[in-house]
Amino acid sequence: MGSAGFIIEREISGKSVLSPFSRSVNIFSLFGIAEKPKRIIYGYLPYWSIENSEYLQLDKLTHIAYFGLYLNPDGSFMETTLGEDDNVITEPAKNNWENNDVLSKLIRKASRRNIRFALTVIAHIDEDIDVFLDCRSCWDTLLNNLRTELDKKDITDVNLNFEYTGFTEEDKQERFVELTRFLNEELDKTYEDSFLVVSAFADSIEEKRVSSKLEKLGKAADAIFIMGYDFHRPQSDSVGPVAPIEGPGFNITQMLKEHLSKVPPNKVILGVPYYGYNWIVEDDSEYSNRIDGSDLNGFSQSQSYEAVLETIIEVDPILKWNEEGKAPYFTYVSPETGSLRTAYYENADSLAIKYDLINQNNLAGVGIWALGYDGGYTELWDLLYEKFIK
Repeated sequence: MGSAGFIIEREISGKSVLSPFSRSVNIFSLFGIAEKPKRIIYGYLPYWSIENSEYLQLDKLTHIAYFGLYLNPDGSFMETTLGEDDNVITEPAKNNWENNDVLSKLIRKASRRNIRFALTVIAHIDEDIDVFLDCRSCWDTLLNNLRTELDKKDITDVNLNFEYTGFTEEDKQERFVELTRFLNEELDKTYEDSFLVVSAFADSIEEKRVSSKLEKLGKAADAIFIMGYDFHRPQSDSVGPVAPIEGPGFNITQMLKEHLSKVPPNKVILGVPYYGYNWIVEDDSEYSNRIDGSDLNGFSQSQSYEAVLETIIEVDPILKWNEEGKAPYFTYVSPETGSLRTAYYENADSLAIKYDLINQNNLAGVGIWALGYDGGYTELWDLLYEKFIK
């Protein structure tokens, strides 16, 4: 974003919320001198958001993790998948990794700016994860495949995103620790300073997750990316903040306390959501019961930050604030279906509170899910500058 001093803002319900040009453009960057972030600013770049990479303000990032290559149970990466018509097609994430010129140029540009680029290994099918973790030779296959893919792009870093949706037994948790240690040690042997990050569920201590051996994972990995979101989801019984600071049920404050009892703060990256959820609801209360969707009245859905702002522009709702969760929300009648809907999301005000927690607890840094979700809006970039660079 080349933008020095050009500020355009819109008023939404009395609040100035967006600008296609950043207020936090680093004056030093105009002369080729960059102020370095004081903490890690680690952003996932999903394969479906690559085209939005034109909006990335690289002077406000330290790490980018491409999301990613899908893992087969044998340690190979998925090459094909089924398309909409059940035709076999090249797996889109792999195709973008190998053939997307925008991505290749971004990786080279990041390297010139000393931004570390990582490849994410994605494993989201419980049964496949079980098979892979129990197959020791498959770890060697993954390692060899990782080296091949990293060498293609001249990068060294890896993110392990094993999202086992069910609960795991202790032996699988231990195997995941061993896998993490094995890959980290072997990648360091090859690349000397490879940076391996493991994603962990917010409730890793509360529940039996593949990432529940946090104390051991903290020693095996270079950092742990805590997925500090999805405390309310599209199928939750009641609506509420995606990443509440406090409030009924599990929350960010409790999560951080638990994780920091197991992992040193300098190894913790707090992941924050650049998205929200939009539900059909019974009424306009903060924690209204969710109504099941239908083809007639619509369904619950996720919305990127950009999509949330577009909804606000379209329906002009009264913007509200959940004081317990420290999160914005609004309720409106859908112009398309006439159903009553509530959307919770994150904005600069709610994220600022989370960033203050990062600084107060001296964490390694902040993680973003996901880069590109803010489109051309720049207030979230301004906030990163304000909290971690200025």
